[in-house]
Amino acid sequence: MPSSRNPLLPEFYVYGLEACGVLFYIGMGRSARASDRIRYVRYLMKREASGKSVKWSLSGRAVAELLKRGNEVRVRYLHMDLQRDQALTLERQEIERLVVAGVVLANCQHNDRGPESTEVVVE
Repeated sequence: MPSSRNPLLPEFYVYGLEACGVLFYIGMGRSARASDRIRYVRYLMKREASGKSVKWSLSGRAVAELLKRGNEVRVRYLHMDLQRDQALTLERQEIERLVVAGVVLANCQHNDRGPESTEVVVE
């Protein structure tokens, strides 16, 4: 993610990706980062289908698999109008809160119980 010219501007947010009403990824961003995630995964899927190489992240693979199965993947904004440091803190707190509650997240960073595979996240 491109860094902000001024990390003190309240232009950051914490978001989640969800399918079937269940969050499976937590991230932070600014501008169109969250809203572009699903569009970008669809682009990677087309690229892969045409035989081109693709470097998948675990969360990207999870989104792709959910889309292939016909699930709608949505962005849910959890916290808005944050400074960068606030967004980083809240992102970690949301990940921890969900993991403690037993939610399997596709997050690799800040997730002590990272999933073993995409299938674990999707199921």
